Amino acid sequence: MSRPSRRRLPENYMVIWVDGNMDMANKDCQNTMDQLRGVVNQVNPCTTAEECIQQLNENPEEISFVISSGALGQHMVPDIHDMAKLNAIYIFCPKKERYQDWAQNWAKIKGVHTSIKHICKKLATAIKQCNQDHMSVDLKLTSDDDPQLRELTDFIRKEVSGTGWRRMGQLLLKIASNERHPDQVWSTHASLWNDIWANGRIEVNGDDELQRQINAAYYYILSSIPPLSTRSEHKQFYGLSPGSLSRGGLVFKDYAGHSFWDTETWILAKEILSYRIALGDSAAENARLLGYEGWRFPWESARTGVDVTPDGYLDIALYQHHITGDIAFAARQYIAATGDQRWLISEHGGDLIYEIARFWASRVVYSNEKKQYEILTVLPPDEDARPFKNNSVFTNAVASYSIQLADRVSCITRKSVPQTWLDIAFNLYFPFDNATQTHLEYDGFDLKNTIIKQADVVLLGFPLMWPMSKEIRRNDLLSYEPLTRDTGPAMTWSMHTIGFLELNEFEKARQMFRRAYEIYVRPPFNVWTEAQDGIGAVNFITGAGGFLQAILFGYGGIRLTLDQLEVMPPPCLPNQAKKLIFHGLKYHGAILDLTIENQRYHLAVRIMNNNNSMPLVYEYEQQQVPLTNNTRLSYQIGTRLIIRPSIQFCA
Repeated sequence: MSRPSRRRLPENYMVIWVDGNMDMANKDCQNTMDQLRGVVNQVNPCTTAEECIQQLNENPEEISFVISSGALGQHMVPDIHDMAKLNAIYIFCPKKERYQDWAQNWAKIKGVHTSIKHICKKLATAIKQCNQDHMSVDLKLTSDDDPQLRELTDFIRKEVSGTGWRRMGQLLLKIASNERHPDQVWSTHASLWNDIWANGRIEVNGDDELQRQINAAYYYILSSIPPLSTRSEHKQFYGLSPGSLSRGGLVFKDYAGHSFWDTETWILAKEILSYRIALGDSAAENARLLGYEGWRFPWESARTGVDVTPDGYLDIALYQHHITGDIAFAARQYIAATGDQRWLISEHGGDLIYEIARFWASRVVYSNEKKQYEILTVLPPDEDARPFKNNSVFTNAVASYSIQLADRVSCITRKSVPQTWLDIAFNLYFPFDNATQTHLEYDGFDLKNTIIKQADVVLLGFPLMWPMSKEIRRNDLLSYEPLTRDTGPAMTWSMHTIGFLELNEFEKARQMFRRAYEIYVRPPFNVWTEAQDGIGAVNFITGAGGFLQAILFGYGGIRLTLDQLEVMPPPCLPNQAKKLIFHGLKYHGAILDLTIENQRYHLAVRIMNNNNSMPLVYEYEQQQVPLTNNTRLSYQIGTRLIIRPSIQFCA
């Protein structure tokens, strides 16, 4: 009787099966191993993510595949996804629906599977494709390629085969993509930046030095946010640090590349919120670890969403909870500017908002003495307020706003907010000094003798726009200005600038505005530092963001709420400027240009592209007029213009 021929299994591949519950004495595990070894010879089991990563790093083979449980996969995939030797990841777990949405964000994850047989079929197909790739590489040459390069590739195709041809082909692809004439690189670079400036910028007439400062601030922020065309393969952005991008060996000097509250409060892009949403599972675990519900975001965040605050700052990691409310406020601002209902549903913005509200509802305690809710043991934005304090007025404000926002968007998200949450939102205790009519930073704050690091209470007025009288707004500004130490960060004086412009105290605003940037910017490239004497983070884009807000919301007189866009420039321009032009303001699909002169301001509609947004109207002298393409409006300085959707959602 003849011996049946044995199928030759691929020898150039390795499969790593990682599962924390693996027990090789178990028959089911043995059966799984047998099925996998029927596809590929080398199958390595391991029970931790660390073992898997070590094997991938030490693997001498060209191509590897990973089969992981769902729980370990969520922890491990961000660290292994971009490894060149890793071809594919298969998630093997009984609860497919739990990981389906997450898995779709990672290109190398080839599905969530409940059956090892299905994985084996997928694995066999992938290996077959890899074998074919060994035999030929499509270089996708075009008529624009170098003829000499084409001649070389034709020669290699004839003379070299198998793996050698594949390796040579990859090398040629690298040469073809990287070897470009310097003039071509410069031309492409300049063209892309011209597109960015055309999309939106601030133009100053009459003050070239201020224009340079504005351009530099924009540049350092924009160059820290990747364009969509160059994002990572799995399309996940990992946030911004106060010191912009990490810089190799200097990383631990300037916030280690970690993301703080700075990104949502002083710099905002949709990608920043997407980063927070992607780490929702970690935020839920952060809350659970401290006995709370919902999502609690860490003070310092990186790729995994686990708190990465350095050792020695345990109190900051434990009590800096206002960042979670700051993220909800950023979501509020994004919705106010865009009306993006799709983001709320399809991109899980509604989940972000609701789970933050849930966190705050679990975080408060009720005071029988005050007959109000309190938030105890926290650290406020003023980082000198250590050890922990009770009832940070800023923290309580963002907590209230978080719950109110969840309720406001509930008609879109279909996530009903319990009445008990609303009772909390509207009955939180705010420390206040009745004698001076001034908000207190926290319980027991001494308005005469306490030194603070940075703007805290004044943030109630802006950006929070917490309801208060002009008298209280002025008292807050005047009380906390002399208490703020000179070595604090620049954003403080940007917020004071906006506040004094609101109160029509223009000379005071001028002083604050110059103080907000002149002593923090370093020549010759106008790079921002965190502190005025050069101490602190370098390329401190947080300060740059605050500076731009002083121009846009201060001298531009722009206010954004969930209901409307308000334009009311003050009767003064910054420094020596004769005219301010805000190119490319975007509101609910419309692109607007705002020009401000000494006596009048003008608003022009460049494009009306509402898509699914509600049509816009503008209000003037109690009249409502549709906003259309090429609409041009002109008003005296001091006139309030309101633009809003014709129908308010969830009003």
